Formats: sequence, C-alpha cells, structure tokens
Amino acid sequence: MEDKFNELVNQLRAALGDKLVSVVAYGSAIAAPGNVKPGDYLTLVVTNQLGVAELSKARPAARGWVAQGFPLPVFFTRQEFVDSLDVFAVEFRHLKRAYRVLHGEDLIAEREAAKDNLRAQIEYELRGKLLRLRSLYLPEGGSVERLARLMTESIVSFVRYIRPILDMLGEVPPLGRLATVRRVGERLELDLSPLERILRLRDEPVQLLEVEAQDLFASYVDCLSKIIAAVDKL
Repeated sequence: MEDKFNELVNQLRAALGDKLVSVVAYGSAIAAPGNVKPGDYLTLVVTNQLGVAELSKARPAARGWVAQGFPLPVFFTRQEFVDSLDVFAVEFRHLKRAYRVLHGEDLIAEREAAKDNLRAQIEYELRGKLLRLRSLYLPEGGSVERLARLMTESIVSFVRYIRPILDMLGEVPPLGRLATVRRVGERLELDLSPLERILRLRDEPVQLLEVEAQDLFASYVDCLSKIIAAVDKL
C-alpha cells in the first residue's frame, strides 16, 4: 500500500507543485487495517488554489487512482476545508477519528466540529433520507424483491448518520454497523431490532414473504422516525 500512496502523492506533486497543501488517507481501512479492499481507503486532497486548470492537471492522477479500485479523491481548497467544518460536521468527525497524512500539513488535528452543527446535520440528513425512502416505496413497494433491496441498500446511508449520535453523547462509536445500531438503541432507549434485522438481511439474504417484507418496512420507517424525534431533542 505504501507504494500506491507514494505514487499518488508523487503524481499530485508533479501536477500541482507548491499549490498542493495536503494529501490525507482516511476511512475504515485506516481505522482497522488488515484485510481491506482499495474501496475502504478514502482520500482528501487540499490545495491553495483549485480552478479548472488545477483540476485538469490533477485528472490523470485521480483517474489512475480510481482505475486501481480506489474511490475518487475529494478535493478542497484550504479555505474551503476550514470554512466547511460547520456544514460537514459529521464527515469531519468521521475523518478525524482515523486518518493519516500522506503529504503536507495536518489540517485536522487542531480543529473540531461543534456539537450543535453535528446535531443539525444529523437531523437534516436523516430527515431527508427518510423522505426519500418513503418516496421510493411508491414504485418499489409492490415487489418483495425490490422492497427488500430498497431496505438493505438504504440502511447503510442511515447508519452512517446514526453513528455520530454516539459522538454527540460523548462516546466513540463502534466500527461495525450492527454494534452501532445496538448501542444507539441502548442510549436512546429505543427498540431498533428492525434495523438490526435489515443489516443481517443485507449480509445473509433470505427470501421474505410479502407480509414479512411489508411489516419490516413499516417497522423500519417507524424506527427511523423515532430516532429523528430523539435527535431533535438532544
């Protein structure tokens, strides 16, 4: 992995020169190194200037990185990164939990995202995703297979914004999705077993009867609504 990191940094340095401020790797592969895939490594690139000219120069490095199976890097200017901590509070706290500076400055260590901003973003994201989930039920709810897929695919994005609830409550969230849901349920005093069942269904698919799928979806929506109501009062 070191060779791949070095190659990316060298290509970005050659493309951007002294405009390159920092290159950071983060994500689950940094939090729990071991048997990881390229897709588990996320990268952040920070520059002093980021117009179309700089993006064009960085394109070959980004394309080569993606061709190896890594997610597309996220690009910020230094000022954008600093100014967006209130908007991307969830993402920043996730980034800060496990990261590694591959090149340049550490812009993360001395900065924090305010808990008020964290709460507002969590509620915003969960409410928006719940609205979309309800809308998607209209075309997908008539098929057991499509409804099961809707639940098992959407649960990942919900857990992403349920996890930082524990941050707000002063806890370091577990890495696993199932453990996260269990702990959030304990802290909020909510029965989130339907979310746990959907997570298990994602890992070990089984054929549901129509009544089972409909009941599970109803419980899913009810759980999410209760979580959002609890977050609104934190």
